[in-house]
Amino acid sequence: MSFIFGNVEVNQLDTRNARFAKQQVLIIDDDRAIHYLVDTLLGSLGVKTLNAYSGLEGLKISQDCRPSLILLDYLMPGCDGLEFLDLLKSDPNLSSIPVLMMTASEDPKLVTLAFEKGVTDYVAKPIHAAALKARVKSIFQKQALLQNLKSKYELDDLTGLLSKQGMVEQIARAIETEHKNDNSFAVIHVDIDRFKLINDCLGHSIGDLVIKEVSKRLRGKIRKSDNISLCNPESKVARLNGDKFVILIKSIDSMDDLKSIASRVLSELHEPLNIAGRTLHVNASLGVVACNGQYCRAGDVLRDADIAMYAAKDAGRGCFKFFNVEMREIVQKRWRLDHDLRVAIVEHQFQLLYQPIVNLQTDEVESVEALIRWNHPQRGLVSPGEFIPLAEETGLILEIGRWVAREACRQYSQWFKHDPTSTPEHISINLARQELLQPNLVQDISAILIETGVDPQRVHFEVTESQIMDNLDTALNTLEGLRSLGTKIDLDDFGTGHSSLACLQQLPIDVLKLDRSLIEKVNQSGYFMDLASLVVKLLAGTGVSVVAEGIETQKQLSALRQIGCQFGQGYFFARPMKADDVPSFVKAQRSKQSMKTNELLKKSSIRNESILQV
Repeated sequence: MSFIFGNVEVNQLDTRNARFAKQQVLIIDDDRAIHYLVDTLLGSLGVKTLNAYSGLEGLKISQDCRPSLILLDYLMPGCDGLEFLDLLKSDPNLSSIPVLMMTASEDPKLVTLAFEKGVTDYVAKPIHAAALKARVKSIFQKQALLQNLKSKYELDDLTGLLSKQGMVEQIARAIETEHKNDNSFAVIHVDIDRFKLINDCLGHSIGDLVIKEVSKRLRGKIRKSDNISLCNPESKVARLNGDKFVILIKSIDSMDDLKSIASRVLSELHEPLNIAGRTLHVNASLGVVACNGQYCRAGDVLRDADIAMYAAKDAGRGCFKFFNVEMREIVQKRWRLDHDLRVAIVEHQFQLLYQPIVNLQTDEVESVEALIRWNHPQRGLVSPGEFIPLAEETGLILEIGRWVAREACRQYSQWFKHDPTSTPEHISINLARQELLQPNLVQDISAILIETGVDPQRVHFEVTESQIMDNLDTALNTLEGLRSLGTKIDLDDFGTGHSSLACLQQLPIDVLKLDRSLIEKVNQSGYFMDLASLVVKLLAGTGVSVVAEGIETQKQLSALRQIGCQFGQGYFFARPMKADDVPSFVKAQRSKQSMKTNELLKKSSIRNESILQV
């Protein structure tokens, strides 16, 4: 069956145009003849047509059916084409629908205004069949191309899961639905623990296979009922990047249900993976956010899920944590601290304090340990325990460490030039883990020693066993390089973690420092006293000195003297002090020792005189 319009034959259905069969076109015109004409023309494309005879009727149909395209007449009673456009574009659910305006007006101002209001194209009346079909086809083809690009943009190439952008749109819709219908939903951020180790050891191709297998499992059945899976319309899974995934649960019945889902995810991922003939084991850390109307933006939901995921990692990995506001406050505080720390480096807000290390037999100051403090402009002194871990995490510790070494050597040089007799014999400087791994550390320290003119024999660098064992070969090379300059190496915090006497044979050290946690127990248990005594005896005659840290009482001092410990450090002698106070403290300690020596000589002289008289 066919119709002729303007000498143009139109077949009602052309199989070549079957690809348009799913499209719906809304015709809004008060002329029924136009409806008949357009229905027939577009019928040949396999397009389904909807009909409205006024602007307001067309708006209602658009809201109910959301057509693929609107053919809009300009002159209509009650609501003309331009007024309809204003209403359509003001609705976020309808504003993206393309509009093809049909008008008999030749007024260029009208056409310009229509395009300004969002018209996609226009066709003049009387309608030419070929022109109308060409324009409709063109619009549909552009829509298909955009949809294809959008689909690729919203899907992850490796796994076929939603991409981050796709998930953002899904969460945004969930928020909108939640606000309208008071429905709760949840987001779970999944991060594979230590995934970098897989890539580093087995290669990125194996890593990609692991990611694919994980994505399959996340699509699997992990809700309480085995016939409900994450890939049904209730839920969505996305791969954000690398080894990070997000699960959107669009409907949750209770917190217990959500806990069950999170536990199921962990259980599924904990099962061994068979990858390229290898059996691999992975764990994951999960951050869970329950959304109950408190969010307006998808990005905020993802941010909080990420915060909760890192809380799970901090808790030991392989577990899940539910987000709470306190977590965000901790992260924000950490961010502010990171920002302030970078400012502190630029504005020179750091200072060094110096804690004396005393000869336990003579009470004279043998050395001082340089200890960094941060003079925060608002918070005052910030302890190293608060900012050093952050500096290590961000890599800022390298710049801070060089400043400490240079400032400590500069200050020691100044003391020595002013009065060698009130200057400690040595100065100790702490090295961070990352510094030991820097290939240019020895060169930088050499330059600092030359710059400040300090005798390398007077400089000690303190390191811990755990720092060395993290990368033994590199650390040993660095320590040997420092010793080749003439500096000394102190093994700090001995008696904590994995400290072992066996390590003393392979490490190039000059001083061993017994940790305060060991010293504070020497009076509480014979075991700790025996351990400290054993260390002192083993190192006797080896050239390695022993320093006891954290001495706070006379009993501790007496016990350490009894076992022959050579040096001590702690509040019993002095708290960390400013640079200007060090020379006077050194003099005072030497003066005390001189008085003790004179007193002993005097007593010895009296005793000898008594013997002679007898």
